[in-house]
Amino acid sequence: MGKVSDQKLAALISKRLLEIIDLTGLTIESLANFVGVSISTIRSAYRKTGSLSVDSISKICMPFAIELADFFDPALSLKIEEKQLSHLKDFKKRFFTNQELKSSSIPNDKNIKQSDCHRQQRELIADIIYRSDYFDTPKTLEAMVVDLRKDYKAVFTTERLHALLLKYIGSGILDKKALPKAARPISATTRPYLYFKKGPEQVKLVPNT
Repeated sequence: MGKVSDQKLAALISKRLLEIIDLTGLTIESLANFVGVSISTIRSAYRKTGSLSVDSISKICMPFAIELADFFDPALSLKIEEKQLSHLKDFKKRFFTNQELKSSSIPNDKNIKQSDCHRQQRELIADIIYRSDYFDTPKTLEAMVVDLRKDYKAVFTTERLHALLLKYIGSGILDKKALPKAARPISATTRPYLYFKKGPEQVKLVPNT
């Protein structure tokens, strides 16, 4: 792993890691364990603060039957047929069972498998996008975290939401636009984005908080 010298490539690799996490229900830690690449290496690439060697990328692609050419093609969305990957299903069962045993002090009703949690999150976001007008008004990730906790009793991180919304941005259902500098919170360390349904009538640069 080395320092990032190509920001476009770093952004693509980060996007691919997010896609794999979203498609498989894995976490950064479990993905690293599954493909045999260190957690710190995966995390740094995910955050675009470190690069991945070709060898590491090959290790990530191989277990999911992803062609290297597809991984590096920004015009393509990754496809992972988990039903055909018995080794992935076996790994997730073992890994998340071990995680549950480590967290045995947590009450049983909170001891939910990570894969089930991710599936529920995907279904909730899809339902909100397709069956509500929530994204008719642009929202920041931070505002979404608050809304989802309040209205759906669902706990999300901004990173997880970003990963889930990438799919809908890529398919053209949602779009995003940088929050104007004057509207940014004083405490913001990075430039926030507004996420909204595509269409000129929806693009109002005032987030619903």
